[in-house]
Amino acid sequence: MKLLTPAKPSELPADTLLARLRYRRAAVNLAIDQATEVPVADAVSWVYRRLNPHLRKRLEPFLDLLAMRSLVLGLRYTLAGDPPPAAVLRYTLLAEPLCRSLMDIGDAEGTVARLETALVEDYPFVTGLLATYRNQGPGGVELQLAEGILQFGLDRSRGVLKEVLSYLVDMRNCLTIHKLWRWQVSQPPALVPGGWIAKAKLQHIWASHDSDRLSRLVASLSGEPLDSSSSIAVEQCLLQGMTRRLRRAGRNPLGLGLIIEYLWRAQLAMHNQVLREGMAIDREELLGEVLLL
Repeated sequence: MKLLTPAKPSELPADTLLARLRYRRAAVNLAIDQATEVPVADAVSWVYRRLNPHLRKRLEPFLDLLAMRSLVLGLRYTLAGDPPPAAVLRYTLLAEPLCRSLMDIGDAEGTVARLETALVEDYPFVTGLLATYRNQGPGGVELQLAEGILQFGLDRSRGVLKEVLSYLVDMRNCLTIHKLWRWQVSQPPALVPGGWIAKAKLQHIWASHDSDRLSRLVASLSGEPLDSSSSIAVEQCLLQGMTRRLRRAGRNPLGLGLIIEYLWRAQLAMHNQVLREGMAIDREELLGEVLLL
């Protein structure tokens, strides 16, 4: 089963969609202390419904990433024995049978087993998900799905989309190192391959606990100044770096980068709304939540 909900591709010409997105993109306010001028909660489904077959195929790795984010967020509640909040699945691209599985409270192993059976043919990295749950618990399941979808997307991408996913891999790896340092975890992190930064370099930084070197690496990758070495500062620096990269990619009025930039800005605007409204007790809880990092 595919992650994405089945929907008939649009017959809308690509240039018409891109013209509309240029207008909508300009109205998305990314300031953390200000609300955006347009509703962005349903931005992903709005775009998805208007993609023609060619664009939908090219964007599928990125759309899969967004759908997997919904699945993982829903699983956090389901595996804890709670129904996912309506907001988690309201505007998701996730296929309806997968959404229904997330509402099956009280049978965690059964839920994980059904997800593995449903997804493994189209997403081989899901193989062994039930065994992961039994051995490592919900955290291991989330790790397998989150890392798997990034690597799977990289293998199917090219051009600007591959660059975006490579940057997201680096962002995830850097935030993982910071998070584990903060938690004083001694076990080396499982870093995702495929980023711009060599795994060997990050592994050396981890082993030497060289936070200054990691900070310099983050600033170089993002092209943004880093105010401090805190996890939150690192995240914001990397987010701004991605936004700047996509702004440059989105300058082509007829390119795929414009669509990805709009979807990114919409996700980031929602992330900022959560921060603004104080929905998290600890802001550290939200690190990496923009695109399932």
